[in-house]
Amino acid sequence: MVVRRQGDTEGTDKRWKEYHSLWLLLFLSWTLLYIDRAITGPVVAWMIDNDAGFMAEARFPFALGGIIGSMFFAGYMLTQFPSGYLGDRLGHRAMIVLSLLWSGIATLASGMTKSLTGFVALRVLTGLGEGAYYSNDRAVVCETTPEGERSLGLGLVFTGLALGMTLAFALTPTMLDMGEDWLGAEVAWTLPFLAFSVPTFLLGIILWRRFGVPKGVLGKAGLKLAVWSSCFLVALMLVYLATVHLGFGLLFQASAVLLVTLILIAIIYRRLGGTSQALRDRRLVILYVSAIPLLYTLWFFGFWALMVVSESSDLGISAAAMYAALFGLANGIGYPLGGRLGDAVGREHRPRLYVMLCAGVAVSVLAIAFLVLSKTSSLELGMALFIMGVFFASAQTVHMTIAADMSPPGQRGQTFGMWNLVAEIGAVLAPVLSGVLRDMTGNWTLAILLDASLLAISAALVSYLWFDDRRSARPCHRQ
Repeated sequence: MVVRRQGDTEGTDKRWKEYHSLWLLLFLSWTLLYIDRAITGPVVAWMIDNDAGFMAEARFPFALGGIIGSMFFAGYMLTQFPSGYLGDRLGHRAMIVLSLLWSGIATLASGMTKSLTGFVALRVLTGLGEGAYYSNDRAVVCETTPEGERSLGLGLVFTGLALGMTLAFALTPTMLDMGEDWLGAEVAWTLPFLAFSVPTFLLGIILWRRFGVPKGVLGKAGLKLAVWSSCFLVALMLVYLATVHLGFGLLFQASAVLLVTLILIAIIYRRLGGTSQALRDRRLVILYVSAIPLLYTLWFFGFWALMVVSESSDLGISAAAMYAALFGLANGIGYPLGGRLGDAVGREHRPRLYVMLCAGVAVSVLAIAFLVLSKTSSLELGMALFIMGVFFASAQTVHMTIAADMSPPGQRGQTFGMWNLVAEIGAVLAPVLSGVLRDMTGNWTLAILLDASLLAISAALVSYLWFDDRRSARPCHRQ
């Protein structure tokens, strides 16, 4: 008779479990949060294409659109580690609820503002709230999922990101055309923000009830996050307004914002980091840095894919939307695929798997650069975006699982917070830097080639970690 230990059937029991229900709720949360952030790209593209709103008088519209996206991610970066820190102490579920409620309110307010400065400030505020989600979502998935399904769970839940991005690309142009008929060309851009904010806020209420988070805990977490966020908002907007007043170019504006963001991060380290191994482990730091190209890729294509397809194939914004949305659709396949592959190869071989997948992303991006340069058909460009998206999402899932594997005990929220905080440097730079390169060169080729180069660096860094692991594991022989 074979005696089966408890937990031996976890990987083969296909019945619906409680953690599967949790995956579904977190998947829906990612979907709505990503719609709230991803609609900015299509809205800015529509405003540029239609000379509408505060983009109508812009001298360098692509660079200005990029700085708007970059300001969101500057805010998003800054609350990554503080939110993971608060989640480890006050509860990760409380931070998830807080992030959804905050994002819903800030997105609604974004659609009600009338000025460029007000819009930028509210996008920063939205980013500060959404920054509370990632580290706590990743921690909850890892805490509640059996280790044999951890990579799959991380990937499946993250598929909500892909669905949110796909819906943002596919629905926003149509919604903007409807807004032009209903509200007029000057304010049509507000409709997506007003419409998409409502379900985000309602899901926050639903999760609040489902998780049973006490009002006192949610209030305490909200107050602490609000204090930090107020300081960050004031600092970022002062830098933004000062650089505008001094007449700095938009790339210099973004550089100044990033510099101040990094200074603020150093202050966060000093105040909250202490002896945290999530901050002091050299190998984890290298892993964090290797994630920067991933987020650069995500938010180069997540912000500008619509304009890349539109300009490279001479299609209008609405017609290009279905092809640009293929990137988001591909992510929906790639995230769970990466999870399955990560679980299949096991902990020891995940770094090597990541290097292979990352190389696939880089080659696909180079293919896109060639297609853009040759003014290919929209179908070919859309398929290239799809293939690249599958490789990309698979690689990102494996990379996140490696972070979970290397996480110090009891510091998973801080580890994921630091992972996303450092990686978001790529998200801050991608919209504005690629927009500036587009304004300078008149096409997207150089911006795409830069992305491919950064991906090669990411693969090299993780290769170093893999070889370092193998060298450390070798037995020492006496001479």
